[in-house]
Amino acid sequence: MEYDKYVKIPWFIILDRNICVGNKILYGIIMLLSHKEGYCYADNKYLGNYLGVGPRRISSLLKELADNNYIIMEYKHKFQRKIYINEEKFTSDLPEDFF
Repeated sequence: MEYDKYVKIPWFIILDRNICVGNKILYGIIMLLSHKEGYCYADNKYLGNYLGVGPRRISSLLKELADNNYIIMEYKHKFQRKIYINEEKFTSDLPEDFF
């Protein structure tokens, strides 16, 4: 399967009314970008280009995802971070080959 051709958004993300639609798409993008390494290291400007928004908006979207425990952000330095998908949020009814 070619992972770089499309974005998958888990059903439990789509159903969550606590996060906005932009965040649902951003979550899928983070999943796509973290496929190979297990984390995403894209900066806010890079992520913003995908959604057509600025870095500040990405900051607030990432905060919302982190506040809802969908992602974990780890900072090495002020401008270097790794974004991990919080796999504890996944439910058991997802297919094993979801990734």
